[in-house]
Amino acid sequence: MTLSRRNVLALPAALYLSGSGAAPAPGQSQGYPTLDEKQLGHLRFISNIAQRRHNDWSRMDSDEPGQGNFDAYRYQLAMMAYTVHLANYHYTPAWREVHQATSEKLVEKMMRFDVWSFWENVSRGAKQFDPSLAALSDGWRDPVIKQNIMYSGHLFQMVTTYAMLYDSSRYEQAGALTFDFDPKARGMGREQFVYDTPRLAEVLRNQFAANGWAGVECEPNAIFVECNQHPMLGFKLLDQRKGTAYFSEVSAQYMKVFDEQQFFHPENGSSMLFKMVKQGRKVPAQLAWNDGWAGTFLHAWAPQKVREVYPKLRSKYLVPQADGTAVIPFAKASDAWSWGNGFIAALAAETGDVETARAMLAYADRHWSPTWVDGGLHYPRNDNFETSPGRGNGIPERFSSPRVNTLTGNGLLGLARINPGQGFFSMFERPWTSEHFRNPYISGVEFPQVQVARAVYDDEKRALLLRLRPERTMDARLSVHQLNAQGTHAVLINGTVAGRVQNGRATAAGSGLQMDMRDGVLALNLPLRATAEVVVQQLG
Repeated sequence: MTLSRRNVLALPAALYLSGSGAAPAPGQSQGYPTLDEKQLGHLRFISNIAQRRHNDWSRMDSDEPGQGNFDAYRYQLAMMAYTVHLANYHYTPAWREVHQATSEKLVEKMMRFDVWSFWENVSRGAKQFDPSLAALSDGWRDPVIKQNIMYSGHLFQMVTTYAMLYDSSRYEQAGALTFDFDPKARGMGREQFVYDTPRLAEVLRNQFAANGWAGVECEPNAIFVECNQHPMLGFKLLDQRKGTAYFSEVSAQYMKVFDEQQFFHPENGSSMLFKMVKQGRKVPAQLAWNDGWAGTFLHAWAPQKVREVYPKLRSKYLVPQADGTAVIPFAKASDAWSWGNGFIAALAAETGDVETARAMLAYADRHWSPTWVDGGLHYPRNDNFETSPGRGNGIPERFSSPRVNTLTGNGLLGLARINPGQGFFSMFERPWTSEHFRNPYISGVEFPQVQVARAVYDDEKRALLLRLRPERTMDARLSVHQLNAQGTHAVLINGTVAGRVQNGRATAAGSGLQMDMRDGVLALNLPLRATAEVVVQQLG
């Protein structure tokens, strides 16, 4: 196709035409998911955390120093990683470099001794999980060989999702997940526990089988529903990538036990707190954090189970406020209150109840001091509670509390805000395959000076659609890969044709755009004064 001057002038309308619809005004999202300022702020905060030097855990501190509570590093790192995964899959599938680097750094931190060293003591047992315990065992140091699914399950989901999103065998190589035990001034010397994704999968599968498929223990003798959803999702992605059959085997056996033993209470809809393995006894509970966590990730692979109970949970926990926000109130001061709100917000978003998720996020924005630091958004830790005279049932007349835990402020609220609705279900039901990685994509973006709010390739329109947010007026460079070498392409900035590529030659058409086509890669230097819509479309 020859790109005449007439073709160029007609392109903006032709580009966005869908059926009989007209072209939207420049700057609109054209129906493609687009990250807003707050969503980008969460991702920038996570990127900043990931880039910190080893052992710098500032802004990730907990009021419990032993990594035994939900603000433990492992949970924060995992929830932040899942947030990045959702953003990359749903909003920027054609731009991966920064999210990939952030994901790698989060896995790297997950492998630090600071994160998993708690297991040496926790593996010895606890009477609260095993009433028959008369004395502590010697315990063990390997953090994934047995039990501890509250760590290994997250690591497994992180590395298998990474492999899917970036078509990478990085963690599948022998020894790629090696734990280095080398504390100073104690022990018998350095030890290493050598794993990789396939070996970790086999260890996890065998533990499900050893426990009669009821799940893998977190602490010795205690099986929690929520923690066992993470390895299930890892199995599903590994099977898709490697042709294994872990998920089909484990999920069928697990769900049979789940139903027979009623891990969800048939009347109130709540998840059991945990199951004692030796005693064969379930410990019941009605806790918002427990139900929200279990439901969010179970929905990713068994959504009907969660849809059946979600209305009961929302009705039971959530209290709408007069200002249009919503919150889960507390009857007495508890550190679990913030986690409950965070996990129920995440659950609402995952089930597609966007209205409830937005109301809970609006409450957080009003009461929890959203803070921007180095371009990133989070809700800083606050240990204080405020109460006021109640109107019964533990619900204050004017309910407000600044209490925020770091898991909620760093991870869960961003997770809820970035989930577009059924985000995990979509990602695990329709993982990327090799076909996705043949599509055009961009790299070389000068992050964080330029943030990518959208990067989507529309195969039907044969168009790469970008939304770029510069922090100031600047010339922004980026590269476009895998354009059809035989095709003719147009480059549009805010709906105006600014250049073309034809016969392997790039030609700018004014507007300050600089272009160069070399070795099949289109290099662009874009004059950005504000947020811009950039489109690269094949015409013929």
